[in-house]
Amino acid sequence: MMVNGVSRPIREKTAILQIAPETGRLSRDMGPLATYISGKSGGMGEVVSALCEGLTNRGVECHLATLNLSRRFQQENHLNDDQWHKITNTIDPDRIHLVNSAVFNDLPDAYAGNPVVNAAEFQKTVVNQIIPRIRAKNGGRLIIHSHDWMAGGIVTAHAKMSGCPVLHTLHNVHTGQIPFDRLFGVDTARLSNYLYRSVDYGKQAIDSQATAIKNASLVNFVGARFLREIVDGHFVNHPILSPSVRQEVKIKHEFGSTRVIQNAPSRDMYPERSDYLIRKYGPEDDVIAAKRENLVEFQKRTGLTVNPEAILLYWPSRLDPSQKGIDLIEAIAQHFVSVHPDAQIAIVGNGVGNDRRHEETCGRIACASGGKITYQRFNEPLSMLGFAAASDVFGASLYEPCGQIDQVGNLFGATATNRDTGGYHDKI
Repeated sequence: MMVNGVSRPIREKTAILQIAPETGRLSRDMGPLATYISGKSGGMGEVVSALCEGLTNRGVECHLATLNLSRRFQQENHLNDDQWHKITNTIDPDRIHLVNSAVFNDLPDAYAGNPVVNAAEFQKTVVNQIIPRIRAKNGGRLIIHSHDWMAGGIVTAHAKMSGCPVLHTLHNVHTGQIPFDRLFGVDTARLSNYLYRSVDYGKQAIDSQATAIKNASLVNFVGARFLREIVDGHFVNHPILSPSVRQEVKIKHEFGSTRVIQNAPSRDMYPERSDYLIRKYGPEDDVIAAKRENLVEFQKRTGLTVNPEAILLYWPSRLDPSQKGIDLIEAIAQHFVSVHPDAQIAIVGNGVGNDRRHEETCGRIACASGGKITYQRFNEPLSMLGFAAASDVFGASLYEPCGQIDQVGNLFGATATNRDTGGYHDKI
């Protein structure tokens, strides 16, 4: 390339590969398949889709590797088997790399069924097929952004061994112990020096989260307070944080290799852009009137007593007793709406993995409330309508790396209430 008569080498671009077990709705810039792919279970999915959109808009060649939850994708797009088969066999996936396996094809999310088996299938394909293919197309130039333990393990070990920079983001501190025999087909002997080994039920295994942290060039946390809590020794007696993960985090922090980038909702999460509302609105509109219309529609769809003046307290999180504190709301919900007749409570979320106990409990509470409480399993249109209907978006998190429900609630004109911990300390 000539600049002012001087020959200069063309600056070669580096591709970025996002590796994540879930994603929110992707922008069309990711390719024609993007319209059909969305399998989020929580805030991570929204962050991944926002990163893909933001990087692509800045001219970065951004790729995404995620699980092919084909049954869920098909159902969310209201397609029959023949229609879905035609799409997946005739549309160029472009920058979206779906990992196929009968192990998780019919699952509702990446953590259903046996998450360890799902992770093993996912990681093997990413290491053996996806990373080599993208690197080869880009002359070896690739940066990997891995998200949580399911995208860690042998993925980050392989990247470190082959000289590929890794940014690993902890959206949570859970880990998965993958037995070596589940990784058949991967040369784990070559990766040996890069693995954090563990023993799980008597079997030699790989600690996926600790291995990811160990091999990352930088480790990103989604909240400053949560990083500080880990480093300062909080949650010592709580099973949420394994000694292996705490140890690796402390080492990275001591060497100055930790960063904090707070999650932010994607643009599609704003009330003026959401297609799921009965009436869209923005800062210049009559927010109170718009929220009242959305509240009435939400009440009609969920079986709540229709009352445009009701104060709606909205729980939009998964029913997780180990983190979100769902058992606390179960204990007080009925009494609360009895004492406060102008209040209603809406819970929209799924149980964790295969655990349906709290779904059943919330359902029974709702049935006995006389239209004052509703429980609904998660679906995105109803969840977003709930934010538009809410007076307050609340939770009772025992710990929280970041949390997005408070941010989204504020964007939709609701207050936010939660425990003073982690990300909620940073933001509320």
